[in-house]
Amino acid sequence: MRSRKWLDQRVDLGVKLGLENCKEILSRLENPQNSFPSIHVAGTNGKGSLCAQLSSMSSANGVKTGLFTSPHLVFPEERIRIDGKPIDSIQFDEAIRQVRIASEEYPECSPTYFETTFLASMVAFRECGIQRAVIETGMGGRLDATILVDADLAILTTISMDHSEYLGQTIGEIALEKVAIHRHGTPLIAIKPQDSDVQRIITERAGNDLSWVILDKEQTKWDAYSTITSLVADNFGWTEKPLRCVWPGRSPDFGISWFEGVDLKFSAAHNPESIGNDIKETTNIEVILIGMIEKEEIQASIKSLADALRERELSPKIVFTEINSGRKPSVKASSLREALHSFYPETIFSKSIEDTYEAFEESVKIAQNGSGNLLIIGSIYLIGEIISQVISDKSLDAMEIMTIH
Repeated sequence: MRSRKWLDQRVDLGVKLGLENCKEILSRLENPQNSFPSIHVAGTNGKGSLCAQLSSMSSANGVKTGLFTSPHLVFPEERIRIDGKPIDSIQFDEAIRQVRIASEEYPECSPTYFETTFLASMVAFRECGIQRAVIETGMGGRLDATILVDADLAILTTISMDHSEYLGQTIGEIALEKVAIHRHGTPLIAIKPQDSDVQRIITERAGNDLSWVILDKEQTKWDAYSTITSLVADNFGWTEKPLRCVWPGRSPDFGISWFEGVDLKFSAAHNPESIGNDIKETTNIEVILIGMIEKEEIQASIKSLADALRERELSPKIVFTEINSGRKPSVKASSLREALHSFYPETIFSKSIEDTYEAFEESVKIAQNGSGNLLIIGSIYLIGEIISQVISDKSLDAMEIMTIH
């Protein structure tokens, strides 16, 4: 239990970009990240969804696959999956214990929560004898701990403004950070951006290693990623189709049967690009429940929400709420509501409810009294809080729900 408490204390260290701590601890652990090849995925939006589908494809082809993603929704073990299933608590605690002991050697290192779970994933993957890992970048790429994996393929999803307080104030600066996951002489698959400067930055970095992907705009992002998984399959000579994959809180139809008369949809969209896209591609929205943590792009995100709402024939009812579990403070529900009304004065119905689950229950009632369509959007922490509460209230099997394929 000591190691689990030690992990929880890592939260207070916040975000720290840099590789020194992780390099040293990995060395003390005899570099477990070199025990298997990795697919390394970065990007502003969709990287977790793509990683889940890549894990599904890899496992379907008989490859024992480790998947590292962040953050978690319900319990930290889900950051570390073997063939789609979160590792059990005993495995997780043992991996954390090894990381803690290595960090306490002289001179002592202090990894962040994210770094600790990444390091633990490397230990767990080695112990489980995986044959390939799929690794989601935490933030950026160049100074993200995940850059230390032995990757024989890198993938870039979309690149847009997000985490600008850490990654840069321009789209070009952010692109430079993310494209740094490319290793010379290894393939880089990238969704082709519309921004010509971003295209140039990626091309200059990757050269002949680069393969562009143009997604079908008529498909949802979830379905469109099949194009990328097919390219990855061709690269590794995989011929079997991917296993059915459910990415909790992000993939279509997750939680759809939880409440009678409610067509429930989740979206982890939390920045201007993803919020605008997801509102536009989600049809028949009766109610939107939204909550966000503090970040530089909040005003731009709400403006994107307003712009997307303005294009709809029927304006959904909006419920704003607050988040208790984020690594940063929640934006006040009333502040989000005020921002929306300033960008979109024509808003027909909106209310702010501070308590997350009270806001969720109210949103469900509104949906049941209408067409039944409810979209939960914003911070991944909001989605996690709601899923956790539903699991508790309905006595659902959390491990089963968090197993993705």
